[in-house]
Amino acid sequence: MPLLARLAALVVLVLLAAPASASALTATNARIASHPGFVRVVVDFTGGTFRVNDADATDPIPADGTARVDVSRAGISTLAIDRSAAGVRVRITQAANRIVIRLEGARRASKYLRISGLHGPERLVLDLYSAKPPSRAGEIRSGRGGCLRLTGHTADGRGFRVRGVERELFEASFVLRVRDAAGRSVGRRVMTARGAWSARVSYRVGSAQTGTLEAVATSAKDGSLACLVQVRVGLNP
Repeated sequence: MPLLARLAALVVLVLLAAPASASALTATNARIASHPGFVRVVVDFTGGTFRVNDADATDPIPADGTARVDVSRAGISTLAIDRSAAGVRVRITQAANRIVIRLEGARRASKYLRISGLHGPERLVLDLYSAKPPSRAGEIRSGRGGCLRLTGHTADGRGFRVRGVERELFEASFVLRVRDAAGRSVGRRVMTARGAWSARVSYRVGSAQTGTLEAVATSAKDGSLACLVQVRVGLNP
């Protein structure tokens, strides 16, 4: 076989062997839906396999009304996407070898951003958790994979005695927090505990109201939500 023909055949083999998803991943659509306790944004992809590790929360705190997630991959692209629903606006724009997903909503409406992925079809899932007290349907007593569990809580004056179980959190670290009716943090205790734990967290409010008792851990990678349990509670001045 002539040299040029052999080189051409080699190039074809290399191209065939290259992963088809390496440069063809494309964001094609965004969908928004309200769920008990959170608003879910789903970004659909075609042309390759979405890897959740390619997504980074470059602004993981939505309390100021904005959050941002970058998805980096050589050749990644997006169609022009701008969606609004359930009090959230999603905008997806193109940058060099990444797409930028901006989430906008009312100030103090959301407290945490969780990032996850689903396959078949390929999807990026972004959950914005409401800062206000959850409905009973929005309570979470066991986090994903059992990362945290609330096994009991008892009102104790201006505080709560809380019992739970930790499972494989990074450095066994999490925060006990009390929020008021508007979603503001009114009590906080930093925790380090392996397995079963118990602790008291105090709070201060000016009037009787409904609030939230939660235990939360954030990602060491980018500060997005790693684990959350929360219940609706009554607060006393």
